[in-house]
Amino acid sequence: MSKYCIVITTFGNEEDARKVISEVLNSKLAACMQTLNIGSHYVWNGDVCHDSEVLVLFKTSWALYDELEEKIKELHPYDTPEIIAIDIEKGFKGYLDWIDDVTK
Repeated sequence: MSKYCIVITTFGNEEDARKVISEVLNSKLAACMQTLNIGSHYVWNGDVCHDSEVLVLFKTSWALYDELEEKIKELHPYDTPEIIAIDIEKGFKGYLDWIDDVTK
């Protein structure tokens, strides 16, 4: 596992996403977030759902993952938010150094 990861979650709308993004940036738990409008298709409480959501990609380090997960859970409006992390195996050193510079 490398030093860095991308943490993924989804929100029901841009407003909810921005609230969490602002808190995460202010807390220096991630260096950068990107948002994408997506369609989500899943089963919840026995019902098949088809919803529009906002996907957020948080660029951070594994050292901050637990704190970031707690912050997302604390602020997220969903009862069971998707919070998953993907290891960044390789990346441009300048960008990875920047992640270190702007996070805790």
